[in-house]
Amino acid sequence: MPRGERRRVGVDTGGTFTDLVQFDGREFRVVKTASTKDAPERAVLTAIGEAGAHGRDGDVLVHGSTVGLNALLTGTGARLAVVTNAGFEDILEIARQDRPDLYALHVEPRPVLVPRALRFGVHERRLADGTLREKVTARELRELRTRLADARVEAVAICLLHSYAHPEDELRIAHALRGLKVPIVCSASLLRRHREYERFSAACIDAFVRPVVARYLEKLASGARPLELFVVRNEGGTMPWHDAAEAPVRAILSGPAGGAAGVRFWAKRLGFDAAIGFDMGGTSADVAFVAGAESIEDEVTLGPHRLAMPSLPLTTVGTGGGSIAWRDAGGALRVGPQSAGADPGPACYGKGTVPTVSDAHLVLGRLPASGLLGGEFALHEERARKAIQGLAKQLGLNLLACAEGILEIADLQMARPLRSFTLGRGIDPKDVALVAFGGAGGLHAVRLARLVGFEKVIVPPMQGALSAFGMLLARQVFERECAFVRELDTAGAAELVRFARGFLAETKRHATTRASEARVFATLRYRGNQAEFWVEADRDAHERFEAEFERRFGFRQQLPIEALRVRARLILEPARDKAIARALAQGGEHTADRTAGRAAERKAVETSPSAQSDSRLEFVPRNRLRKRWRDGPFAVVDYSGTTIVERDSRARLTDGCIEIISR
Repeated sequence: MPRGERRRVGVDTGGTFTDLVQFDGREFRVVKTASTKDAPERAVLTAIGEAGAHGRDGDVLVHGSTVGLNALLTGTGARLAVVTNAGFEDILEIARQDRPDLYALHVEPRPVLVPRALRFGVHERRLADGTLREKVTARELRELRTRLADARVEAVAICLLHSYAHPEDELRIAHALRGLKVPIVCSASLLRRHREYERFSAACIDAFVRPVVARYLEKLASGARPLELFVVRNEGGTMPWHDAAEAPVRAILSGPAGGAAGVRFWAKRLGFDAAIGFDMGGTSADVAFVAGAESIEDEVTLGPHRLAMPSLPLTTVGTGGGSIAWRDAGGALRVGPQSAGADPGPACYGKGTVPTVSDAHLVLGRLPASGLLGGEFALHEERARKAIQGLAKQLGLNLLACAEGILEIADLQMARPLRSFTLGRGIDPKDVALVAFGGAGGLHAVRLARLVGFEKVIVPPMQGALSAFGMLLARQVFERECAFVRELDTAGAAELVRFARGFLAETKRHATTRASEARVFATLRYRGNQAEFWVEADRDAHERFEAEFERRFGFRQQLPIEALRVRARLILEPARDKAIARALAQGGEHTADRTAGRAAERKAVETSPSAQSDSRLEFVPRNRLRKRWRDGPFAVVDYSGTTIVERDSRARLTDGCIEIISR
């Protein structure tokens, strides 16, 4: 390691594998290890040990985890209570009154994190004009504290009307309840937004996952010392682990956000201002739209829950390499969302018995029979064949037809979010690159490009660990947001600029570190319209919004434009892109893939384990792919993933990336 250089370690924890990328200022080291579901920090510490990444004081561990997201989606968070204004206990269930199925005669109840018995109304009411009409008494607060203690709650969310403008109301109640000695989340402290449901939902999600995430991060920070632990935020920045433990909802999508940072790095190097990131792992596939800071959105959907926090535009579909293929009650072939996970895993991993997407690839000769991770992770061909054959018999298909059917269904499921993030946003897929990564991303990339209409596919180096690589690039961010509801007529536009400048200056005073970059944005919309866009809060904000609306929907509306919120964003660290690019240019990326390269060179040509197939798919090490175009079909193999260049496609190596043109 160069003298004085701080080692950075990026770790991404997924459902099947935990990925680590270490950068010492000169070279990279990649480690993949099986995730440990019951104690996810154990897999992270194992990967750190295998990489020899325990460094000196000042070295940094940047982490992305699905611990909070998994707790939310599986309902395994804290026993949560909500304190709100009397009469408004059901806001979480009423929500926006959306109907997922417009014509359903029997609508299932909306899933909520807080049962009705644990929603407590207090006699506190502030009017819209700011008047405090009714204030909760000390006696009522004492009684409330007793009721909460008797209910044995593990976390409390305090959510009051108009607290975005008067946060002191929630803080007063929180102060009275501090004797409970459980996490207490005030909605206005987390989200200064005038919409009650969005603010209440964010506070409940945060309180629900806080005990789980805090315990996890405390164990990881302790075990990883002397590495200094940072966590990736939803929009791609980082924050100290103790800040993430206090507001885990800001990092609930930290894993996919790391991948988006890696996508942005490689897309920019290859000349793309925007790209679609496609991350297919063992359990799910994530799709993200990656552009500039303006592409950050105010809301994402996490299962049945809405989260109104700054996040990258991304979505997840339950299709991964470990997704289980099965026959439904009507006799049709289905894939996922159930996954074989890390244990027992797909049948081809040696323990499982159910057919999965990975088993289908192996049966069709699309994975190297010599194994994964440079031959270190063996694949069991006969187990895969047996698992697929059992399903094929149920469906009345032969072995190869069943395997191909599994891949086709998986492709169709993953193509939907890709269309949504391109055509659904007014973007022609031909104008952007599909950047594929994850352990299984390269296996499906060209097939998906043909389904959706992408002409160019890019598979970066360290493809199976790109999320961890992206975490090396992430920089510490400090953000503040406040409500600013104002029509942007001539006077309103000038007021927005003045307010934004003042809010940015105030935010700089709150930051503990001097910012290397500082920007301020506003969320605008047409009056009465639900489509909101985040644009730079300057004199051109009005035009920026209309241009983005027209690009997305194809027209402009003759309606007044209003501002809703202002957000200041400070980046507290200098960019590392140049240092990392310099190391890659000097061959640093090959240090991760030498094992795979030697394994592939020993056995450059492998055939499908099925004797029924006449095709012979050549497996080429990434470092043997040249800058000249090479026609498919063939496969490119490296340590962390395999990429299939399909028939009627061609590929070459460009700046370390596999560049594929689909014809």
